[in-house]
Amino acid sequence: MQIVVMRNETYCILTSFAVLEQTPGFPGIDIPGIDIVSLARGYGCDAARVEDIDAIKKAAIEAWKKQKPTVLEIPISAQVSPLI
Repeated sequence: MQIVVMRNETYCILTSFAVLEQTPGFPGIDIPGIDIVSLARGYGCDAARVEDIDAIKKAAIEAWKKQKPTVLEIPISAQVSPLI
């Protein structure tokens, strides 16, 4: 089993709602510093932080060969897209 976590260090959907509702500075939206790889390993999973397409492909292929869950953390843009 593979689990992919897209990491942008913010809760973008809530940020989008805050922009839409004109409520900037809403608390609890920015969530930097969460170490997804360490958390996954703490739960007994294999885990890796992968950043480029070749590393993602290689890690995904290797994960399917394993008998335990693998978490792949992939950084993505923190840019907030408008809802409307």
